Amino acid sequence: MRWLALVLLAACGGSSASDRPPPKRPNNELLVGEFERRPPDGTTIARFQGDGTITVAHDKTSLDRKNLAVGKFTIENDQLTLTYDSGEMCKPGETGTYKVVVSKIGIRFTKVDDSCETRAKIDGQTWYRVK
Repeated sequence: MRWLALVLLAACGGSSASDRPPPKRPNNELLVGEFERRPPDGTTIARFQGDGTITVAHDKTSLDRKNLAVGKFTIENDQLTLTYDSGEMCKPGETGTYKVVVSKIGIRFTKVDDSCETRAKIDGQTWYRVK
């Protein structure tokens, strides 16, 4: 009778570790790459680099040729802080903070605090991973 109980427990024991999906990489790793808005929201593209720098351009062909903004970012848990040092989007040094959901597919932005109206247009948008 005991062996029957053990067989039933083993059969109903649930999934093994190999059946579970791998854990999600931390946001600071997932954020590195290029992300773009898609029409009708726009065509803006942003490159987040592992050294904490961000470059923003109107579209793919303008990236590194005619940037709208260049600056720095930090991400802690689900909070992204953006500070642009140069460009036409925001005043240099003006900081914007967003709650983000970062995945292999893209980034979803929710504004926490940002006085730069141009940058704040990303509130509620999803930008899709290019690279």
